[in-house]
Amino acid sequence: MESLIKLADLSYSYILKNFYNKKTLYSVFIAYGVFKTIYLVFIDPLRKIPGPWYARFSANPANRAVLKGETTRYLQSLHDKYGPIVRITPDKVSVSNTKEFKKILASYKYRKGEEYEGFANVHESIFSTRDEDFNRMRRRQVGPAFSTTGLNTVDSKVFELCVTNVENKFIRDIDLGGGATEFNYFKHYQNIAADVIGELAFGKSFDAVKNDGHDITDWVNSSMRNSVIFRSFPLLKLIQQMIPALTTKERKLRNYCLEAIKQRKDLIKNNKYDEKRIDILQMYLTAINTSNNKPLSEDELIAEMVTMVIAGVDTTSITMTWLTVYYMLYPHIYKRVLDEIRTNFPDKDRKITQHDAKEKLPYFIATVYETLRVVGSVGGILFREAPKDGVEILGYNIPQGNEFGMFIPGTHNDTEVWHDPRTFNPDRFLGPEGDNLKKEIVAFSTGVRICPGRNLAWMEILQIIPNMLKDFDLELPADSKFGPNILDPKRNNQPLLPKDITFATRPPANPDADCNIVIKKRVY
Repeated sequence: MESLIKLADLSYSYILKNFYNKKTLYSVFIAYGVFKTIYLVFIDPLRKIPGPWYARFSANPANRAVLKGETTRYLQSLHDKYGPIVRITPDKVSVSNTKEFKKILASYKYRKGEEYEGFANVHESIFSTRDEDFNRMRRRQVGPAFSTTGLNTVDSKVFELCVTNVENKFIRDIDLGGGATEFNYFKHYQNIAADVIGELAFGKSFDAVKNDGHDITDWVNSSMRNSVIFRSFPLLKLIQQMIPALTTKERKLRNYCLEAIKQRKDLIKNNKYDEKRIDILQMYLTAINTSNNKPLSEDELIAEMVTMVIAGVDTTSITMTWLTVYYMLYPHIYKRVLDEIRTNFPDKDRKITQHDAKEKLPYFIATVYETLRVVGSVGGILFREAPKDGVEILGYNIPQGNEFGMFIPGTHNDTEVWHDPRTFNPDRFLGPEGDNLKKEIVAFSTGVRICPGRNLAWMEILQIIPNMLKDFDLELPADSKFGPNILDPKRNNQPLLPKDITFATRPPANPDADCNIVIKKRVY
C-alpha cells in the first residue's frame, strides 16, 4: 500500500511540475484555440447561418447590448444587414420571420430558453416557467379573470379608474393651472395601469392617479431592468446577493405582495372577507396545484402576484405612451383620430365605453395596432431551446444544445407581410385587408404562450385614450425637443422619435424629459 501511495505522490508531483511549465501551458492554450477555431469555422452546425463573424466566437457584443438596453436596436441592425435569420452568439440565433414565429409558438414543442429562469424571484411563475404542465396549470387557475366574461364583471370598476378618476384629476389640475396644465404622460399612464391592476389583483386601487404616483411604479421599473440584466449576466446575480442594496426596490415589491397576501388570509380566517368578490389573489388562494394537490405556497403566491403587478403596470402604459408620441408627431393622424371620436360622440356628457370604441372608432383602433407594430411594448427576443431532433428554420438546421429566439420587433418589420414597414401608417389596418393584417400583430405573443392579459390591455386602451381625446385638447410644450417639424435623417426625414430602451419592455429611455404634454379642456 505504501508503494502505491509513493507512486501516486510521484505521479502527482510529475503532473504538477509539467503542467505548470509555462511552455506546456501555452501549448495547451494554443492547441485549444486552434481546435476551437477549426471547429467553429469548418464543423460547427451553425456555421452557415448568416451573421457577423464575431458571433461565432463571442456573446459579448450581444450581452453588451443587453446591458445598455439596446437589444432591439442591435438585433434590428443585424437583421437589416443579414436577413430574417441571424446568428447572434456562438449558440443563439435570432429569427424575424412572421411565419416561423407563429409556427414555433403554436405549441409547447419548443421549450423556453434557459434565461427565463432568471425572471423567477422566489419561485417560478406563469411567465418564468419553462415547464409546459406548470404553465398550463397557472393559465387554468387565473384565466377566468382575464376572459371577456370575467372582465365584464369588473367593467364598471375599470371604467371608474380609467375614465372617471382621470377626468376628475385633469379638471382639478387644469383649474389650478389657470386653464392648462403640463403633465408627464408616461407616468400618468403607469399610474392608471397601477390602479387597475391593484384593483383586479388585490381588490384595492393603489390610488396612484389621485396621489400623483405610487412607489409601486418605481419598484416595477427597477425590477424589469434588473431582472433582464441579472438574467444575462449570472455573475452580477452573485454580486447582487452580496450587496442587497442593489435590489432594494425588488424586495419592496415582493414584501408588498407578501403583506397583501397575509392581510387577505387574515380577513378570510376572521370571516371578514366578502366571498362574492373574486380577484386574482383570491383565485390563486383558492386554487389547487394539480402537481401536488396542494394550495399554492406563500412563495408561489408572491411570485405570481409580482408577475401580475409588473405585467399590469408596464406593458399597457408603454403602448399608450408611444401612441401619444405618434399623435403629437403626426398631426394629420391626430386630427383624424380627434374628428372620428368627436363626430361619433358629440355629447359632452356621454362617455365612451370599450364597446363603443370597437363599434364606432375603426381609425383610432388602427392607430393602436400600428403603434403595437412599429414600437410595441415588448422588445428584445423570446428564446426557445432546440429539441433533441433539432429544428429547421428558413432552411437552416439548429441542433439540440442551441437556442433560437423570436424577435418581435423584427417580425413587425417583415417585408413579406408589411409594405413599407418603417413608415407609421394606420391605414394599413383598415378594411378587409386591414382585418387580416391585425392577425399578424404579435405584440402580445401568439400561440400557447399568448399574453393572458391582452383583453385587459385592450379594455384600458379603448377607454382611456378615446375619453381623454373627446374631452381634452393636447399639445406639446413650447420647449419640447420633439415635434412634427423636427426631422430625423436616419428615418428618411420623418419626425425625430424619443430614444427607446429595452429591458424586456420597451419604454422611452428618458421619459422624465421626453414625455411631457400640455392639456386643456375642450371647448364644446
